[in-house]
Amino acid sequence: MPSESPGGTPGDLFVIVRSKPDPRFERDGRDLWRRETITVPEAVLGSKRNVPSLNGSVEVSVPAAAQPGLVLRLARKGLPEFGGGRRGDLYVRLDVQIPEHLSKQERKLYEQLRALEKPATGAC
Repeated sequence: MPSESPGGTPGDLFVIVRSKPDPRFERDGRDLWRRETITVPEAVLGSKRNVPSLNGSVEVSVPAAAQPGLVLRLARKGLPEFGGGRRGDLYVRLDVQIPEHLSKQERKLYEQLRALEKPATGAC
């Protein structure tokens, strides 16, 4: 026969769970957000990139012509729902790094690219 525990009558147990922030992600409920910086060639031509997730590295495909701010969604790579099995998503926002210092060869190549561009229409 169980004895009554000291400190009061039996009742509900309330547990407070605190999670430590992970510097790799920002949390939005069960979804996680991450910023990933890519180069201009990666943005223009597309690429494969490994990004961290809660369960290790995940390969993502950066599409060709990726614009700054593009968000890639990795389904079910976020946090598990409290009390349930469904997981949130991991969203990766792409930042394009514009080079600040160019070598002579890089500058020449960018100038060649500029020369190939079609003139913009509808200029003010």
